[in-house]
Amino acid sequence: MYAAGQGVAQDFAAAAMWFREAAEQGSRSAQANLGALYGKGQGVPQDYAEAVKWTRMGANRGYAQAQSNLGQAYKNGRGVPYDYVQAHMWFSLAAVQGNGSAAKFRDELARRMTSEQISEAQKRTGEWRPLK
Repeated sequence: MYAAGQGVAQDFAAAAMWFREAAEQGSRSAQANLGALYGKGQGVPQDYAEAVKWTRMGANRGYAQAQSNLGQAYKNGRGVPYDYVQAHMWFSLAAVQGNGSAAKFRDELARRMTSEQISEAQKRTGEWRPLK
């Protein structure tokens, strides 16, 4: 509610506080949202490494939006090294769950990749298992 300004004044610092509390208790969506706030520097200092840390928690637990966000981090080299194979894998995992934008990002990225890179990304996608 604080992040969107729904029913309360928009307050990213308050949103970050509540997202952190929920994220630390294991909420995948809160982990993704806190990561997004760090990535944008909203309510917290902009910190791509911290953004990836929280985003990865949600992505590793199977949350599609976090997986798509992590794909963006690898595609753009924000908080992690550029890695098209990793980006493709995370986009693919999100796309399988119905995240249409992740499918679009994956397909756009594939046009810049070698067939070997795509094969490796597909292999990693097939081997991936969510954390509990």
